[in-house]
Amino acid sequence: MTRNTHAQLIVEDRPVLITVLIAGFLLGTLSIAVLSLFAGALLPAFFFALFAGGLALLMRLAVRRVQIIFDRTAGTITERTRGFEGYREVIYPLGELSHAFKEGYDSARCVLVFHKGMSQGHRPIAQYSSGGLAPQRVTDAINTWLKAPAPVDSEPPKA
Repeated sequence: MTRNTHAQLIVEDRPVLITVLIAGFLLGTLSIAVLSLFAGALLPAFFFALFAGGLALLMRLAVRRVQIIFDRTAGTITERTRGFEGYREVIYPLGELSHAFKEGYDSARCVLVFHKGMSQGHRPIAQYSSGGLAPQRVTDAINTWLKAPAPVDSEPPKA
């Protein structure tokens, strides 16, 4: 969670680990391809370059940052997605969101449940499941934020 106030909750999914792993394999494979090419082994260089192309395609398709902004003031949920294919923003009405739940057990992800309107159905926040406590913490934070009472006005009414 980036921000958690009464007016706004911001949840982000930044796939840093998978990005670093794929980039490391990509650089290693390209290095082997270049070394093979300099050694005069054209066939291995071709296959390593082909494998590096597959890794680059995997990185393009799999690495995507998602930011969900729950905004009470505007009455909206904004889903911002940024990846190698570009930037996308989708806005949902906050009143259509029922709750969030954790999908999975050992490897899980948080899923938003829209109970009415054009966006009715289940919308996962993350593209893939992950281990650890993060999916449960995000789910709990969303459900707690949705059920939060209105803040109490600290000033007495003026006559």
